[in-house]
This record gives sequence, C-alpha cells and structure tokens, in this order.
Amino acid sequence: MVFPNLRAPITPSFDIFINGQSLSNQSFDAFSHIVRIIVDDDTELPSMFAMEFTSAEDSENLWLNNNNLFVIGAEVKIQLGYGDIIETVIIGEITGLEPRFSVSDPLSLIVRGYDRRHRLQRGRKTRSFVDGRDSAIASRIAQEVGLSSAVTDSSVLHPYVLQANQTDWEFLQQRAKQIQYEVVVENKTLFFRPVGNGKNADLSLSLDDYLLEFCPYLSSVGQVNQVTVRGWDFQQNAVISGNSSTVTSMGGRQNGAQLSQQAFGNAIAQISNHPIMSQAEADQLAVAQLNRTTLNLIAGEGVCLGCTDLRAGRVIEITDIGDRFSGRYYVTSVSHRYSYEGYYTHFCVRRNAS
Repeated sequence: MVFPNLRAPITPSFDIFINGQSLSNQSFDAFSHIVRIIVDDDTELPSMFAMEFTSAEDSENLWLNNNNLFVIGAEVKIQLGYGDIIETVIIGEITGLEPRFSVSDPLSLIVRGYDRRHRLQRGRKTRSFVDGRDSAIASRIAQEVGLSSAVTDSSVLHPYVLQANQTDWEFLQQRAKQIQYEVVVENKTLFFRPVGNGKNADLSLSLDDYLLEFCPYLSSVGQVNQVTVRGWDFQQNAVISGNSSTVTSMGGRQNGAQLSQQAFGNAIAQISNHPIMSQAEADQLAVAQLNRTTLNLIAGEGVCLGCTDLRAGRVIEITDIGDRFSGRYYVTSVSHRYSYEGYYTHFCVRRNAS
C-alpha cells in the first residue's frame, strides 16, 4: 500500500470481517464501538489480533450478548489502511473473549485470536518420522491440522526424526531453527521456507518521510567466523565434519563474522551434541548456525506511520541514518496499532552486517 500523504494526511480506516461478513453490516452496531485494534505479526510466534469494543450505554451493548457474533473458532479478517485503500493484515480465528465490567468505567470487551498457527499448539505428541525431509514433515503436519502447505525443499533426507512430547509447533520450530527456516501461516496455508534475509528490500523507510523512530543495537558478543559440526558415521566408522564460513549477504562493509574476527581474532563454534547422520546434514547445520548467529549482529526497533506492507519475514531498507546503520534489515516482528490516536506500525528487525 502507499503511505498517506504527509502534506494532506488521510484518516486511517479499517474493516473487520467475521466468517466472511463485514462487521459494519451487522445489525448490532458493534463496528461503531471499536476503540482499538492490535495485530502482532511474528516469525517465531503465532500472529495475534485483539479488537477492543466499548460502550457507556446498556442499550448499545447488544453485541456483547449476541452468541452468534463473537464465536470461538470464528474466522476473522482484519483490514487496515487509509481512506478507501485498505489491505488485509491478518486472517485468523477467535480464541478468547475478555470483557471488563466496572461501576466506574464503560463496559469493554476485547476479542482476541491468532492466525492458524495456534492449531499447532494443541496437544503434545511423541512419534517418529522415518526417511523424510523436514519439508515433507512440515507438509504432513500442516495437513493434519487442516492447512494446505507451501514448502521449500529442505534437501537433506533424515533416516529417523523423533517428536518427543512436543506440540507440533514446538517440533516444527525446532526443526526449522536447525536449518535456518521459518514457519509461517497465511490464511489457511502453512509456509516452511528459508529465512529470507538475503532478499531485496520490499520497502524503504527514512526519517525524512514516514519513519518516526528507529533504535538499532550493534553487539559483537557471541559472533564467530566459522562453525564446525561434528558427528559419527556408524556405518562407515568415520567422523562426519561439516564446516561453514560463508554468510548470506545483506550489504554493509563487514558482516558479523568478519567484524568480530578483525577485532578479536578467530573464533570457531563447534557443535557436537547433535546427532548427525550424514555429511549433507552436517553441512546444512553448519551453514544454518553461522547465518543464524551473524543475523544477531544488529537488532533494532522502530515506529512508522501505519503501513500494511510492513510484515514479519520481509526485508526492508532503512536509509539516512548514517553509513554504519543504513541498509537492509530482516523484519522479525510487526505490530499494527489502530486507535483514536491514529494508525502506527511498530517493528523489530535484525541485520548481519554493518
């Protein structure tokens, strides 16, 4: 979407659909009582939404007692934007209702829910997967919880993988982190894909325009310039060793591995507490671990005017903040916030170079 014109700003707008029906068309007039909308989008947690309704008159509270309006499990689609240009920021399901009754304050109700990743958190399982790739395992689990899947082939075939008293979410997150993948759900589709910090920027932000605040933090603590993964091949009775010293480029003069090596000398992270079954697995884990570590070189938080294009898992470019910190950043979480004060987007980012 296009940002609002700063010289002639447009009033923020929204729409909410419940089971496909716009809330503005409901006879109970709940739409006019919305005072706050929050949508938290995250790469490592199920994305969350919260809608707050309030009313001072009992005659206007019919929406509170309508058992067919805010039903647990109902599908919610939230759209935000400006004027007539609004875009969907989340499609999820209602999981909770939080009313507040007070003798001194107006009645309020918070309707809360999550994207369909919350289904992966229901129940713990102990089971095994034989002769499969992590991407194939993700597809199978998606099907089990009623989701379609769009996975990127993870290449390495695993003879045996154990899900040990874990929720499907914990298990998939564990498998994804080991190979620098992410688990994302958009509407009814589960994506199992590599972390995309090496992509081109989808959006550019500048303090001269729509970026209101940005606070980056650079730390070389924990940075290494090489990762070695070691295991044992029981069939060949030989050591398996995988190494990586290559980092996905995000621009900048030096990545975290280079910066720390120049400042403090060589540092190698050796991983030997993970069962390794093949050379391909060792190589994959080494590459993933080094890229995961270097991506922690710079962490930042920012606030901009509300922007629906700002999503977790995307790459943005932040400019005009000096040579050291200007550049591409990988977005790890986003919070869209609408209230009487306006529409603003808060975000967290990471970068592996300076």
